Amino acid sequence: AEGKYEAALQVAEESHSLIIENYGEEHTFCASIINNKALILKQLGKLEEASRLYSKALAIYVLGVGTEHPSYATALHNKAFVERLQGNVEEGVRLFSKALDIRRKALGPEHSDVAVTMHNLGSCSRELGNLEKAKDLQEQALLILRRRLGTEHLITAGCMNALGLTLKQTEDYDGAVNMYANALGVQQRALGVRHPDVITTMHNLAECYSGSGDSEKANRIRDSILKLLEENQETLS
Repeated sequence: AEGKYEAALQVAEESHSLIIENYGEEHTFCASIINNKALILKQLGKLEEASRLYSKALAIYVLGVGTEHPSYATALHNKAFVERLQGNVEEGVRLFSKALDIRRKALGPEHSDVAVTMHNLGSCSRELGNLEKAKDLQEQALLILRRRLGTEHLITAGCMNALGLTLKQTEDYDGAVNMYANALGVQQRALGVRHPDVITTMHNLAECYSGSGDSEKANRIRDSILKLLEENQETLS
């Protein structure tokens, strides 16, 4: 997988050089390519470099399209995500909040991009201990995603997973189990039962059952996880 991202980064570098040659360094085409390069660097774990590139893209967007444009909001959202991954959660909240305001104005309150930013802002709020705010944001986001993308979309499942963790931390284990079970069903149908994301959600579901005192269901799921991991290992060997 790393080789695939390295190859993609090389293509992005070549495209960036061509755009600079034809349009100059301050064109919004450059900002788009820089944004894509930062996404690849994030996948490679090079978070500081990705954050630096997002800042560069933002500066170009300010000059090219202004601070109320959806492209500027996307770069803000992406930078916020990287800041959160680096542990700068308060900065993540600031940037996600700014991106959310712009997206609501530019795209409307029911747009799926608005919901995605809401759910990420909710996750940051949860990490800062503001569970009620996190729950409210993620519940709103989930309603929008269900309406706009449908109940079988992986982004919707991702939001259910995030809300599941929030509900678990509020000790609403029944609500968390419901979210994780629904997310698991979507992921299994879309990705197959052996996918790493499926196994992660199974683990989260088992943890919820354990927290609620239902050790029998928790252990049954853990046994299923071990079996899947063994099967995956056999496939690789």
